[in-house]
Amino acid sequence: MAQTVEQGRWLIRLIVLKKLFLAVVLLAISLAAVLGDLHYAELSDFADTWGKADRQFLSSLAEKGTLLGPTRLMRLALVSGLYAALILVAAWATWVGRRWGEWLLVGVLGLALPLELEHALHEQSPRPWIVLGLTVIGLVLTTRMALTPERHQ
Repeated sequence: MAQTVEQGRWLIRLIVLKKLFLAVVLLAISLAAVLGDLHYAELSDFADTWGKADRQFLSSLAEKGTLLGPTRLMRLALVSGLYAALILVAAWATWVGRRWGEWLLVGVLGLALPLELEHALHEQSPRPWIVLGLTVIGLVLTTRMALTPERHQ
């Protein structure tokens, strides 16, 4: 039984590391959206300049920012920043063995489930189905870990 709990803890830590990576990406998106809002007037100029310099990724980001508009850029910054903070708190608390962190991670995984399901249904690729499967496995493991009355640390 102790070995099963330890394997579950190891898998949960892998999920936490993946969520930490996602939180860093979301923070970068939030920062980019704030910068896009602050420099909204220059975004189309940035897109042109970066396009000519063969910086396609940056150019496409600037173009998408101009299409969103300043209000939606700030909403994107706020939502992605708050979600990243939620993920960071859940990941930290789960990593250090706090039961409330495990429940918060269950909530974070549950929040992602509908979006991942919708993505999987609309994309013709196995990748979203793999991500969805990993999320479901993570949700089951984290829920089982949170429900476990005995704690082996």
